[in-house]
Amino acid sequence: MKKNFFLFFLLTSCLKLDNSNPVVPNYNVIANLVSGNDTQYVFFDKTYKPYEEHHYGLEGARIFVYNNNVNYQFNYPKTIDTINYYYSTFNPNPNDSFYLKVITPTSETLFSKTYIPGSFQIIQPLDNETITIPSNKLIIWTRSSNAYIYKINVYKNLRDSTKFEIPYLSNDTFSDLLKYPYFFPDSGLWTISIMAVNEPLYYYLGLGKGNVDNAVGVFGGVVLRKVRVYVK
Repeated sequence: MKKNFFLFFLLTSCLKLDNSNPVVPNYNVIANLVSGNDTQYVFFDKTYKPYEEHHYGLEGARIFVYNNNVNYQFNYPKTIDTINYYYSTFNPNPNDSFYLKVITPTSETLFSKTYIPGSFQIIQPLDNETITIPSNKLIIWTRSSNAYIYKINVYKNLRDSTKFEIPYLSNDTFSDLLKYPYFFPDSGLWTISIMAVNEPLYYYLGLGKGNVDNAVGVFGGVVLRKVRVYVK
């Protein structure tokens, strides 16, 4: 679970400002729902001036993620590498929509809405498959409905000692199968992680365009799938 979160945090951790808005909001919110993880995390903090010391997480907010069927309240703190997160234990379903409500320590209300892309499966390589070097292997997965792009991470061993991030891959294709060639450079246990990323998160990462009312940040959604392979 921790590994899954770190992969996703590397994708989403940079706080960006929407340059079209000259007014800098008081707060930062990064909330990304990951279908495929049992715990969801929200980063909440004030907006710091250049001369202010950053504290990487602000307590005192009340955070809720909900729709017509469920209502999850987030707890605080969950500290990972000195960064404090709000967290809640649930695994959102693909093809579902959610609202985000944050009541700040100063009683401001921050609001957003997002959706989770559709489910998909990695069909090659298979989980626990053994691959022999040289290994010019195609990574093949099924299409995720409503995904805007895909992000692939390939990393070696549980400690992520070797990691390769593949550029974003578009979902703009007529095929029901998506393919990407990959060469494993050496032997060992490798994990392939594919994330189907929704449109709000893509625009935040690429353009700094957020979707949280009255705050800097994003409320995004992804579907995460992983397989592990043994390369010899």
